[in-house]
Amino acid sequence: MTKLQAGIIGAIVVASVLITLVIQHQAPVKLREENQSLRQQIAQLKADTERLSNRVTHAKGVRAPRLPAPPMQVTNPPSALATEDLQPTNLYARLDKSPKLTAEQVESYLKAARRNAASLLAAFRTTGNPALLEEAMQQYPNDPQVDFEAVFKEDSSPEQRRQWLDAFKQSAPDNALANYLSALDYFKAGQTDQAVQELIAADGKPQFQDYRLDRLQDDEEAYLAAGYSVAEAKAIAFLSIALPDLRELRDLGQDMVGLANSYRQAGDEASALAALQMVANLGQQASTGEYMIDQDLSRKVERNALRAMDPNSPYGGNGQTVQDRINQLTQRIAASYELTKQGDSLWQTMSDQDWISYTDRMRVFGEQAAMRWLISKYSQK
Repeated sequence: MTKLQAGIIGAIVVASVLITLVIQHQAPVKLREENQSLRQQIAQLKADTERLSNRVTHAKGVRAPRLPAPPMQVTNPPSALATEDLQPTNLYARLDKSPKLTAEQVESYLKAARRNAASLLAAFRTTGNPALLEEAMQQYPNDPQVDFEAVFKEDSSPEQRRQWLDAFKQSAPDNALANYLSALDYFKAGQTDQAVQELIAADGKPQFQDYRLDRLQDDEEAYLAAGYSVAEAKAIAFLSIALPDLRELRDLGQDMVGLANSYRQAGDEASALAALQMVANLGQQASTGEYMIDQDLSRKVERNALRAMDPNSPYGGNGQTVQDRINQLTQRIAASYELTKQGDSLWQTMSDQDWISYTDRMRVFGEQAAMRWLISKYSQK
């Protein structure tokens, strides 16, 4: 780690602690105004750190797959990334009990926010009313969070989805997620060369952002405005947050391994390895999320790519082999599973203050750290 990276990480920790203090000591209705500047600083610091890591990766000279790409053969999804990987734990199984707001309940919230993009999206998510998403799409077509939500709109045609994918790439030019989602659509359409071009573009971008913390904050404020307590608003927003990109990233990882197999069958081993390295990079980029469920999936995406490589070949710049990294990922997946099992039995016993503390810790330090705090606290009782 360089001095610059260490300094950035240190600054993130300091800013995170300050946000925690603000959250704990300020009135909820003033939360956005009083910590927005700090959150922006953290976002910039994280982006700087990601950019440094990205530069190091590309300094190693990873080659891009050859174009035109060979025809891809449709194969069954590998068991390592099966659908059950996205099934919720007991914690997430409580989502179906999360209440939806009525139009009357969100009206004062929308009025106070002057129906800006963030409030319309939060009102859509907390009510389930698609008209609010439509309004956001019409009024704020160049907002990246609007474009992100529009990409996953349930009744969109393939042409409409492509329109919003392109809009997402334009509104968030540094966000690799937009290119990854676009690549998956090209794979589905049989346009492999365009998919590879999107993967190359994504591989060189410094950010991977699904706006989760912003969505959590906005949804929490909508529930607060509707009269829910601080603990209720935080818990409902936390438990209800949608993660539509996870399933698509899983599918994309499968398609990318299939692409590598096609290159290998065509006798182009260099392109096959380049494609597999891109899958591994996808897993590493996606592992930066706050939730354990997406971290585990990203590890499985990376591990699936590594299993198609020579296990004895070097991996990374620290003397690791591919097999060493596979073993490391497997251990982390198992540790996360055990941690979740320990935490699942505690949800019903948490007090309101514990829910507030848990969700605040999750946002600043990640769900795994919050889970460890919860287990540690209750193990002492």
